[in-house]
Amino acid sequence: MDTITSLIEQSCSRFASREALLHKSGGLWHKTFYGTLGDLSGRAATGLMKLGFTPGSHGAILARSSPPWVISYLGILKAGGVVIPVDRELKEIELHHILGHSEAEIIFCDEDRLDILIGISAELPELRSIVVLDSHAENVSSMRRGKSTKCRVISLNDLLHETVSDGIMRNPNDTALILYTSGTTGRAKGAMLSHANVVSNIRSTVAHLQVDDRVHTLSFLPINHVFEQVCGILLPLSIGGRVSFCESLKKLGENLAETRPTFFVGVPAVYRMILDRMMKRINANIRSRLLYSFPPTRPLVASKIRRKLGSGTIFVSGGAALDPDVARQLTGLGVTIFQGYGITETSPVIAAECRNGSRPGTVGRVLSGVEVKIDNPNDEMIGEILVRGPNIMQGYFKDPQATTEVLNDGWYRTGDLGSLDHDGFLRICGRVKNLIVSANGRNVYPEEVENEILKSPYIAEAFVYAWNIGSVTEEIRALLYPDRDAVEEHAKSTGRESLSSEELESLLRAELFSACARLATYKRVKNFVVSQKEFPKTTTRKIKRFEVAATFLNAVSNKGS
Repeated sequence: MDTITSLIEQSCSRFASREALLHKSGGLWHKTFYGTLGDLSGRAATGLMKLGFTPGSHGAILARSSPPWVISYLGILKAGGVVIPVDRELKEIELHHILGHSEAEIIFCDEDRLDILIGISAELPELRSIVVLDSHAENVSSMRRGKSTKCRVISLNDLLHETVSDGIMRNPNDTALILYTSGTTGRAKGAMLSHANVVSNIRSTVAHLQVDDRVHTLSFLPINHVFEQVCGILLPLSIGGRVSFCESLKKLGENLAETRPTFFVGVPAVYRMILDRMMKRINANIRSRLLYSFPPTRPLVASKIRRKLGSGTIFVSGGAALDPDVARQLTGLGVTIFQGYGITETSPVIAAECRNGSRPGTVGRVLSGVEVKIDNPNDEMIGEILVRGPNIMQGYFKDPQATTEVLNDGWYRTGDLGSLDHDGFLRICGRVKNLIVSANGRNVYPEEVENEILKSPYIAEAFVYAWNIGSVTEEIRALLYPDRDAVEEHAKSTGRESLSSEELESLLRAELFSACARLATYKRVKNFVVSQKEFPKTTTRKIKRFEVAATFLNAVSNKGS
């Protein structure tokens, strides 16, 4: 079994003159070739070793997705280290916890994160060096002026040594990454993934999706997220493919048209946004609206959309459950979209749809070499999803109790509820911890109800929960955050500048009850509250349910709702 570094190094040697990474700057796309990637990451490894970085040392990366991010990542691994990819949007208290808990000795960061790192560096006893990715030596010196820190602060250019390291030989079972979970249910834990975990998942995913060295991804999600890191970056680089970096959410459509990737990895919130934008453009033009309204002429509109998105692009959704209705509408517009399922702790892919195996409402079949079983299924054959295979994490860093809670005899308890049909297609229903049991004992999956509610153009976010109305009685309620732009357009269409609070509540009530009418009676929301601000979310746009429960719902409770 190879290591991550040996896998990528094989590509750098075999495809030295081929484009590996592309990023846009100054209106132009700039290329990093495989030979250059191998050279720079090797020089970074030598620089790290000169700083005293030894096999098993921990190096964190707190930066935007970019070629320097990838060079730093491979440099840490080539020096025999363990990479700690960190979400650059985290607040100071969260950064302090992760960087301290992970025992990071060196941190690679963007210039705009330097101040906060210097501010907390005194409280990080293991931290010795900070490397700034997007600055030159003179800029780093000026940034440090007047700031006291025990750490050595240098630029990436300063770190790069003239000697290219061949890399420290590591065992496939050595830890390669510590990935801190996104924290939808509480304080992040560090999942330890070995080289063998990640390499096995890359190879199984390549075979499952049937991709080769022509694969070209447009990297859009933050690379600290395991889904993007493994599927959007490491997978194409391991087989000689290309990776282009998206400029921003606003430039997504433009970058898709410019790069025309063969694969694009995204999360459900992005695909809902893409669909909404498509439909707005269609409805804004009388001709396209008419053509789209008649099935015989609908392909004319769909073909135009496909050209803009890249006619050969396969879109892959992961990170959370994709609403089947969104998938159906995108498919109807000529977009090829597959849903995948994976978790940080499983390196990450467990199952995925593909060209030879796709079924709406499912996440496809399980990867070869990975086992899935449904634990304690109910009458509908729905139970907790357990996974076993070479992709299962080693455990949580410095947390044996949490490890024991989820790992037993090689089986990992995902915390997700799902079912397997007779053809081996896996369906995800929701989270075990989110499950609501109605008064008559029926199971209600909040995610299913939320997906139905979000079909309303006037509701941007929905959070469904159980509310105690008696000592033993609960009812289903919802927190709703309106789509301000859509509500404003609705008001103007009726000749008003805006809606009053009462009118907004009336509009949302009608939308909510219309959505719930499509659900079984026991799944319907009985009451709701309008939120004045967006819900806290992870970088992959999943609502932090524990935080909503702790803050938003407490506020509602204090108001006596």
